[in-house]
Amino acid sequence: MYNTILIPTDLSDEDSTIETLKKAEQLSNNGRVELLHVLDAIPAFSMVELPIHLMEQQLPKAREKLSQMVEKSGVKADTEVRKGQSYSNIVEEAKKIDADLILINSHQPGLQDYLLGSTAAKVVRHAPCSVLVAR
Repeated sequence: MYNTILIPTDLSDEDSTIETLKKAEQLSNNGRVELLHVLDAIPAFSMVELPIHLMEQQLPKAREKLSQMVEKSGVKADTEVRKGQSYSNIVEEAKKIDADLILINSHQPGLQDYLLGSTAAKVVRHAPCSVLVAR
């Protein structure tokens, strides 16, 4: 069993995230579970076209969405929202909380995933702990 499990989510599939939280509860043996969302950094060339405080407006919305998912799952879990590149923030957060396991959902790969590598694949390559990819 695992003492600390990190679950990264992109907020795109609430049902899958809730199921993953339930899996983590089974694997954690009453340990710590953390649900993480990373707000992708907006490229500088795009910032000109977007409202000035867009990122700051997204932070509380993401926190609220994570809290709702945790509440619906019935699982005791902490939440965290970070800004920046997804896979590197996932790896950094796993180190910060001394995670034993990263439990990450995988999406159906598109052509760009085969060329560039998906977030899940990058996390698997760089994680400081075991990674379980849920389908």
